[in-house]
Amino acid sequence: MNIRHVVEDDFVEITEILNHYILHSDARYFEPAPVPLGGRQEWLNTFNQETPYQMLVAESDADVLGFCCSQKYRPEAAFNRTVEVSVYVSPKSASGGVGTKLYDELFTLLKKFQLHRALAGVALPNEASLALHQKFGFTEVGTFDEYGVKEGKYISSTWMQKKL
Repeated sequence: MNIRHVVEDDFVEITEILNHYILHSDARYFEPAPVPLGGRQEWLNTFNQETPYQMLVAESDADVLGFCCSQKYRPEAAFNRTVEVSVYVSPKSASGGVGTKLYDELFTLLKKFQLHRALAGVALPNEASLALHQKFGFTEVGTFDEYGVKEGKYISSTWMQKKL
């Protein structure tokens, strides 16, 4: 498995992974339907190796096994030393250590940017994601109980933070 920065050729597979989670879980912002590649292009272009907003992919035999990213938490300057992180693993790669390897590399890269906090929101239930974040030193801040709705069902999310 190779971990590297995202390139444009990865965008189709990343979109497929995100759309898998939209269709089969509550893990992706409660979006009601898959989003086409064109709908993701602007977001994908916000990642840059020279900024704290990184996107990495795990690949094997030219297949994207998963990806992780650090992105702007909020647009106000007060939050410039805080990033929101997330990791998504292809369903064909679940439980293979892909998420751990991606986060290992991401947090190593983030050290050079003088950040103060990393935040992560985990839609519930998702014990695997909670455990992965705890493994990387995240602690629970709190849970937004039933604050979103997807397909008529209320969804809760636990928010976590890590000092960088």
